[in-house]
Amino acid sequence: MAASGPSKSASAQERREAQREALRKQRQAELKRQRTVRTIVIAVITVIVLAVVSVAGLFIYRSLQPEGPVTMPEGMEQDQPYLELGAPADSDAPVVQIHLDFMCPHCGTFEEINAADISTMVENEEATVQVVPRRFMDSSSSSGDFSSRAANALTAVYADDPANTLAFQELVFANQPAQGSAGPSDDELWAFAEEVGASEQVRTDIEDRTYQPWVRQVSDPYGEENGGGTPYVEIDGEEVSSDIWGTEGGLREAVLAAGGGEASDGGEG
Repeated sequence: MAASGPSKSASAQERREAQREALRKQRQAELKRQRTVRTIVIAVITVIVLAVVSVAGLFIYRSLQPEGPVTMPEGMEQDQPYLELGAPADSDAPVVQIHLDFMCPHCGTFEEINAADISTMVENEEATVQVVPRRFMDSSSSSGDFSSRAANALTAVYADDPANTLAFQELVFANQPAQGSAGPSDDELWAFAEEVGASEQVRTDIEDRTYQPWVRQVSDPYGEENGGGTPYVEIDGEEVSSDIWGTEGGLREAVLAAGGGEASDGGEG
């Protein structure tokens, strides 16, 4: 009986050592797992930070690029901040000023409700319609410049033939991109312009950003100082509420009331 004591003691010690070794390996495995997780987290955070910095750098780069000389569409007065359509400015017709950004979702709603009535007011010369292209939502596109490019394209269409302006505007809004996307490419903008009857000169002006300095240095700053956001609408200098322009037929009715007239047959239907 006495001879079995040391053997049992050795066996118990071996079990304890085995348990300690198992715990040691378990701790090492856990430490290795934690290091791996930490490395992955750091790598992911680094990628995200680099992506954010890259995008921010792109926006900063674009915003700091020197603009070229301002090119005005032929016939526009120097530093005029809007595209003018409809009744002559020196007529007695009401003046309707509309500020729009092609990335602005509320502008898309405005266009859907009012596009037909605006076309009627222009065709019948019921009002002088002044369109102020904005680009303050450039940062809402992944390219950082969709609003500017679309506004430049609209101005190019106007310079080519004012009669195509509203049709182009309506077509771009009908294909309005989601915020955070790059927006239609220059080729797609040209396709829209070509569809409404624009000449090849418009393609050149879209690619060369001919009127982008005008948008960034003239029309957008004017819109920032007069109204601020988009859509913004005035009739003879008085702001029109969304309760009016947000109701089908409401804007034209307000314009006709300002002009002391009634809807013509051309505006019915």
